[in-house]
Amino acid sequence: MLSFFYLSTLLAIAAACGFPHGFEKRDLAKTAITNVHVWDGNKFPNSVSTVVFINGRLANAPASNATIIDGKGGYLLPGFIDAHCHIQECSYLNAMRQYGITTALDMGSFPISTVDACRATGVTDVRTSGAGGTVNGTFLSNTPGFPADSYIVDPESGRTFVQNRISKGADYIKVVLDPLGPDEATLAAVVQAAHAANKLVIAHSTTYADYSLAEAAKVDIPCHAPLDKAIDAPSLANLTANQMTTVPTLIMMQSIVNNTHAPYQAYTLNAQGSVVNMHQAGVPILVGTDANASPYVPANPPFGASLHQELQLLVQAGLSPVDAIRGATSLAAQKFQLYDRGSILPGLRADLVLLSADPTTDIHHSLSIEKAWVEGVEYDPSN
Repeated sequence: MLSFFYLSTLLAIAAACGFPHGFEKRDLAKTAITNVHVWDGNKFPNSVSTVVFINGRLANAPASNATIIDGKGGYLLPGFIDAHCHIQECSYLNAMRQYGITTALDMGSFPISTVDACRATGVTDVRTSGAGGTVNGTFLSNTPGFPADSYIVDPESGRTFVQNRISKGADYIKVVLDPLGPDEATLAAVVQAAHAANKLVIAHSTTYADYSLAEAAKVDIPCHAPLDKAIDAPSLANLTANQMTTVPTLIMMQSIVNNTHAPYQAYTLNAQGSVVNMHQAGVPILVGTDANASPYVPANPPFGASLHQELQLLVQAGLSPVDAIRGATSLAAQKFQLYDRGSILPGLRADLVLLSADPTTDIHHSLSIEKAWVEGVEYDPSN
């Protein structure tokens, strides 16, 4: 409020005494994108309109005195959100921005300081869980440099793990489910401690049994679609009763099957089949890729491009293009409690992507990126 008062006073004095040269014809960092079809959360209207943002925030303001960008009849969406990726290096965020991804949700990079160092103006915004919780002897626990405070062997260590992650600045809590553990009591303790601190719990769940454990402990968001058995009626009943959301990362599951030479039915019947069943049952589905550059995992979906591949795979699994777009924008923002983004509404971050073609008629058009803005800072892929 004080900063607004001082700004208002400064502008009033400038108006009375005369604006400095070059200041009088422009508002501070005011931009207007004109002649554009604007996503309303459900569709693109037939008519074109104008979107204005000031200092990185969408505004209900006229386009006068703004920098004008002609949308050329294109299609303006909220910036895409990748709901599952691994940011080990800051350069990955530049690749994501190139593909219209304005928010990256890191799921397990460590230490947290590595991710914190990547936060910068105009670069894809990143949130993180820090290292996931697991038990000794799992694949994750053998990763070089894995922190000892991520072992969750009983309910008390699970609660301590949550406290440690929160104290280091984690935005949400990640747990890796494995046949070795954690058990249901430990996972439930993690969920209860996280929820008491208003933090979501995301679970690495690549098998049907993992989903069953996540459902029993009331995890918020199981990630990955199972490769061993499709989600069926009993599991769907638990998912819907617990109001759970999923991030199936089909591009990762398909890549694992391809790279390990597993029977392709593991993908088509089990992973893709799970998405078909969950979508038909009304389970919210978000768009995440598991993009990573780690040498310790069986597949490395590329940063940025894989989100558009995921959109295509979700549509192949029965989602409409509109459903898939929501899963990468407004629904992802809602489910991860990022209430300042995900839609094109006054007051929200100016996280935007301008397409030259309508992705609701063909989801492949999500790649027709002309420009993107991260909190109002423009990125032009052609430059």
